[in-house]
Formats: sequence, C-alpha cells, structure tokens
Amino acid sequence: MSTRTRRSAILTAAATAGVLLLSACSSGSSADDGSITYWGAFSSTDTEKYFDEHFIEAFNEESETTVSMEVKQLQNLASLTDTAVSAGRGADVVYTGGPASALRFATAARVESLDDYAAEYGWEDKLLPWALEASRVDGELYSVPVSYGSVVMFYNPATFEEHGWTVPTTAEEFEDVATQALEAGLIPVGAGNSGYQAQSEWYLTAVLNAAVGPQKLYDTLTGEAEFTDPEYVSAIENFATQIQDGWWGGGANRYFTNTDTDMFTGLANGKVAMYITGTWSFGSADTFFGEAAGNDATWDWAPLPAMSDSVEPGVFPLAIGTTLSINSVSKNKDGAAEFIDSFISAPEKSFGYLAATGENPPPLQESASSYEGEIDERVMRLYDAIPATSNLGYASWTFFPAATDTYLYTEFDKVITGDLSAEDYLAGLQAAFAKELADGKVIVPFAPAA
Repeated sequence: MSTRTRRSAILTAAATAGVLLLSACSSGSSADDGSITYWGAFSSTDTEKYFDEHFIEAFNEESETTVSMEVKQLQNLASLTDTAVSAGRGADVVYTGGPASALRFATAARVESLDDYAAEYGWEDKLLPWALEASRVDGELYSVPVSYGSVVMFYNPATFEEHGWTVPTTAEEFEDVATQALEAGLIPVGAGNSGYQAQSEWYLTAVLNAAVGPQKLYDTLTGEAEFTDPEYVSAIENFATQIQDGWWGGGANRYFTNTDTDMFTGLANGKVAMYITGTWSFGSADTFFGEAAGNDATWDWAPLPAMSDSVEPGVFPLAIGTTLSINSVSKNKDGAAEFIDSFISAPEKSFGYLAATGENPPPLQESASSYEGEIDERVMRLYDAIPATSNLGYASWTFFPAATDTYLYTEFDKVITGDLSAEDYLAGLQAAFAKELADGKVIVPFAPAA
C-alpha cells in the first residue's frame, strides 16, 4: 500500500462506525499453528488481485508459514487497526500509516522490537538508512517501511513549450515562471483544499522544505530550533502573499473551492502551469492525460524548485506511506517477521508491483533501474533519483507528530483568509510541537546531508 493509501485512509478514518470497530477487535491474532494474519486494503480490485497473487500466494508457496489476509475497506483500515491493536487484538502483522503511528504502538508495548529480526534478515543492507532511522524508537526498530514517496512538481511539457518556459530549479526561475503564467491567464501553481483540508499540507511541506530547508527543519524537529524563528515567518508570510496574489490556486477565494481533480484537469488542458503534490499521483495522473482522458496531453515531473536563495534546489521531502510491525500478542512472531521480510527481500517483486499497479515501493537501496520489466520512465526516474541524492527533506505527515501535523494544515486556512498572522500561526504550531516533543511523541528524523 502506498502513500496514496495513507492519504485516502486518513480522509475518512475518523468516521468509522462503532460496529465495524467491534468487529475488528473480535478478529485476533493467529493460533499457534504456524499461521499468521494480515490486514490489507486496496485502491482497486486489480491491485488487490495482484497483491494476493504475488505477495500472499507466493509467500505461502515458498514458506512453512501460512499467511491469511483479511481485506478491509481502504478508508477504515487505519482506525480498525488502531482500535484492535490498542485493545490487545488485531492481526499478527500490524499495518500502520507511517513511523509516527508505529511509535504510539511501541510506547504502549503493543508491537515488538524488531532488532533481532533486522540482524537476522539483514534489513540494514536492504533499506535506505534514513528510512530505518525514522522507524526506530529510543534506538530500537519497531516498524519496517514498505512504501515511500515524495512531493514533486508536476507539469505539462506542451504548456511549457507553448510559453517558452524551462522547468524552474532556482527561486528566481520559479518566480519568473509563476509571474509569466499569471500574466498569461494561467493558474501558476495548482492548489486548493476543497473536500480534503489536509491537502494544504502537501503545499506546506513543499514550502517548508524548499524555502526554509531540510537543515532548519531537522534542527526544529530535534528541539534545537523553533517554528517561530525568522526563516519560518518569512516563508509563511511569502506563501500567504503568493496565494493572495493568485500564484497558488488562482487566489484565496478559489483556493477553498479547488480540488485535486480540478488541478490535474487544469494541468492537462493548459490552464494550470505547475502542480505540487505527492508521488502517489504517479498511479492516477494518466486518468487526466492521453487516450484515457480523450486528449493528447502528457505529464512529467521535476524535483521541487528552491523557494528561497538559501536552499539548494531539488530537495525531495520524504514520506513513508506504510510500515509493518509485529503485534505483541502474536503467537507466531517468527512467521510474522518472515512475512515482513518478503516485502523487501526481493526488489524485483517490489518494483514489479510498482510497474503493474503504480503503488509506491519500499525504500530499497536497490535502484529501480535494476528491474528488468517495464516501469514508466517517469516513475523509474524518481526511484533512481532518491537513493542517489543527499538532498532529502521531511514530509509533514511522516515526521510531524499527530497534533502538530493537524494544526499545520487546519489553522493555515486562517492565514489564507487573513484572520491569523504568520507569527501567531507559527507560535501555535510551536506550542503544539513542544508539547508532543516533551511527551516523547516525535520520531527521530534522519540527519540531512545536503
């Protein structure tokens, strides 16, 4: 399951009916008979069929352990898991929507330390170091990341060619394209949060990483700096001004009526110049482009341009979309660990899943170009680029603790409308973060190298 899975699950997880929660809690971990249980959820029946064949049936054919998968509703998986595991029940292999969720289970002793299994299976040699580091709690590994992505800039090459633009990399180039796009009657940067308020954090993640920078974010997440520092104030003030000036989403009024679908449609028909969103859209972008959409448009992507002169262009904010842990009440922890290892031990299987379904792969050290099958060149480019670069940043939904992350995107609406100043907004953000940092609810971020 991908970062897109997590984004979709969060949207309606809070609305899960009580009867479903009780039903989930009644489904416990495996009996002591060599079997294990796993809960899955999928964006389509085709994806579910592919996963069942290549991950469930294939594992059962090769292992003495038998895994039984229960398919849940995509929008309910996160809350069902949370309720069941918190009650001492649930599947043997525990799905979480990222390291922050796994941290909560770890501190409550609901999932097992995986250090011994990591050594047995050599996970440090298979996974990218930053992903493992983010999955540790007090130095111990409690979850294994099995999908990841980033935030990038989508664009329509034909639109850029028509207007004589080159893909921006520096802050000056980004501002030049945005200015010219606005003058030409386009929305310079697609944006909006109609129907999904958390969509704002996609853009905020881009701004924080590309205008403030990974080093400052790291210092803040480790308590050495604060969100009230001048770099943040300048970035949020500039972002709010750009929205008011029509650069993002066509202005403040349109921002609250724009949807993700609107922005991709505009990108395809040449009315939106650039759209900054997550790489989970690799799997759905073709819905708006080409034969499937009844047009001859194409899409491409580029790393984020710098949004200030102090930040190196091309930062990739990293997001872990799915992690797997072992339920502390499991009667077959060894079998659960073997199943988790199967997600990352065969890169050709992970990249085959990516090629067939568009679902994000694990953060493997192995390059996507090693896969002998066919992967969309645009998708492969991302999963070749990230392992090769040190210019890595932090997606808010992965590295910010829950209350801080919620504040980030909910209160930003007031900044857009002018009802809250950047200084007051950031003071509230810092207050939320400081409390969660003191309470031990912040995962340890990897140290930036760029």
